[in-house]
Amino acid sequence: MNCCTQLAVGLGALLICGCADQPTELHRQRIYAMGTWVDLSIRAADATDAQSLFGEIEVVLSAFEKDYYAWVPGQLAELNDAIHAGEPALVTSPLAALIVEAQRLSALSEGFFEPGLGALVELWGFHSSVQNPQLPPSADEISAHLDAGTKIASLRIDGQRIESSSRGLMLDLGGIAKGAAVDTIISLLLERGIEHALVNAGGDLRVIGRSGGRQDERRWQVGIQHPREIGLLGIVELQSGEAAFTSGDYERFYDRNGTRLHHIIDPQTGYPVTHTQAVTVIATNGVTADAAATALFVAGPGRWRHVARLLDIDYVLRVDASGELELTAPMRDRLRPADGVDSDIISPPDEDGAD
Repeated sequence: MNCCTQLAVGLGALLICGCADQPTELHRQRIYAMGTWVDLSIRAADATDAQSLFGEIEVVLSAFEKDYYAWVPGQLAELNDAIHAGEPALVTSPLAALIVEAQRLSALSEGFFEPGLGALVELWGFHSSVQNPQLPPSADEISAHLDAGTKIASLRIDGQRIESSSRGLMLDLGGIAKGAAVDTIISLLLERGIEHALVNAGGDLRVIGRSGGRQDERRWQVGIQHPREIGLLGIVELQSGEAAFTSGDYERFYDRNGTRLHHIIDPQTGYPVTHTQAVTVIATNGVTADAAATALFVAGPGRWRHVARLLDIDYVLRVDASGELELTAPMRDRLRPADGVDSDIISPPDEDGAD
């Protein structure tokens, strides 16, 4: 779970000072969940209504934190135990639907997005937010895990009943659960009549409406964080409903003899990817954006544009291992220099510095 702020989002003085003539007020809340800070900015007419919504959202996040994370007691852990035992398991409809979508996106991305790597993530020590001092696994250990079966394609899903022929499979939904949580919160806000909001989960975010709270106000302005330096690579403007997600090698990593080892594992080799520093994508929902950012990060040079087309992702910014930028033409058209431009919402770094 990423705790580093990938997409800097912040509230400029214009919004703070310019609320008097708006039909709604801006209300903000910060919740720690899923290993990251979730920053909520919503426009509601009444502070009491806003606080009630924040309470509902906290319940949603608590459920995701328990049931969608493989290393705490909950639904996903129980499913993984059943797979290991060679037995079927029943899960809730929302989790079953997310696993179906994860399986679809994995196939569509030609396996570059692979949620079946939980055992390898654990082997490398990236299942914890604590910086890992352990020695990297041996080549034999990695090969043994790959041979045991790590593909989500091995799942057989019948409604809420899930089983797998591969007992070595361990699902890790870290590459898609945050997107699902953000989408769920946005759906909840829309159901409650909120038209203008931003949900920012550790820098992965989705917006509805506009930053000023009226259709004639400017859209949400989001800064893309530099993966190695303090500052922004640029600013993008988000349309209502769009999500912007980043995968980066700075989210969960440790250095070993000058080599950066991080949590994004190549499903073909079993080793952390070395050819990319960060990938930011813009998509129409959080689930797709979350999975696509990981898939394109893993695909790397020569393949990421092809995989983006397969996933129907038009807006991509990639930072390669040397720090050079690659962009799709639509993203280049939307990216603006950060100099002198304030991001609408800037989430400060996490106080504890956790990943």
